[in-house]
Amino acid sequence: MVALMKLELRKHHINTYLIAALVLTMVMLAFIYLFAYVPQFDPNDADLHLFVGYQNIISLFGVIHMTVFCILASVMYTRFVIDEYTGKRVIRLFSYPVKRGKVFFSKVLVISLFTMITMLISSILIFSIFGLSETISPIVDERMTVAFITKAIKTTIVLAIAAASLSIIAMGIGFIQRSVPTTIISAILLSSIFCNIVAGTLSTSDTPIILAMILAILGGVFVVGMLAKKINQMEAG
Repeated sequence: MVALMKLELRKHHINTYLIAALVLTMVMLAFIYLFAYVPQFDPNDADLHLFVGYQNIISLFGVIHMTVFCILASVMYTRFVIDEYTGKRVIRLFSYPVKRGKVFFSKVLVISLFTMITMLISSILIFSIFGLSETISPIVDERMTVAFITKAIKTTIVLAIAAASLSIIAMGIGFIQRSVPTTIISAILLSSIFCNIVAGTLSTSDTPIILAMILAILGGVFVVGMLAKKINQMEAG
């Protein structure tokens, strides 16, 4: 399996997606500063209270961060899976002296691990830079505590798993429709639904996000099993 995963990394030029993840990290770093600064535009505007405090900033940043990495993962699935199993490349793919299911699983593992690891590293970089600048010249009118840092770590881990799972579901929808745009649009819609479920309650309770993550995982597992069966039954021609 490891050999197949290394082959996928070489075949699809993983450096391209590493650069994309780096660009997303820089964009999201700008977003977290924007979120921190928004309440200063008009302190009396009740609508801007959504951005007040580290708790709210972490919650809003987390769901948007998850969305962009879910979309990145869905783009990878269009290249690693949709293009290869719905076009002429499938003939060459099925000629490999390896079980079809094993090749498919290696693709899913590569993208899932890539999504979770890069999202975690991205979050560490962003929170480290933001946290350091807040200790030197704070924008948020609140003291950063260990509780906030713990909350940020826990939220990031859960959302990284959710991003990987939702992108698998989006890939499944795109695979059935044999459509690259459908895969990406599905990732956006699924992320939006996920965000709407958890955004309003992240600051008060972890239960909704945990339940949503579990549902996303179960959905991802179901899609992987369904597609593996479908791929095993496909005709090479």
